[in-house]
Amino acid sequence: MTFTELASPEELTDFMNANSGAAIVTFSATWCGPCKASKPKLKELAEKSPIPIACVYEEDLEDFLDVFVQIKAFPTYIVFKNGQEQARVEGVNFEALEKMIEEHKERIS
Repeated sequence: MTFTELASPEELTDFMNANSGAAIVTFSATWCGPCKASKPKLKELAEKSPIPIACVYEEDLEDFLDVFVQIKAFPTYIVFKNGQEQARVEGVNFEALEKMIEEHKERIS
């Protein structure tokens, strides 16, 4: 798959709805050191992942971030299916992210 960068609540919604199976969204922050440091590895993982992965920054979502997904830590990786949260990993934890991908890859249609 590829790594997609999203820039608005509309792009986020479109990404989640365009993928009829599972989709992973990385909620990130431009000021977050761990987010910046882990982005290259996230891009590598996205290339191998059977589930599409996108990244969206908190500054592009404004209030939508708190209302929609209630993010408490950056980065947060969330698997969505049909727009509904299925699982999440908070903080840079690629082992847990890879496990989440493995557990949800069968949801791809």
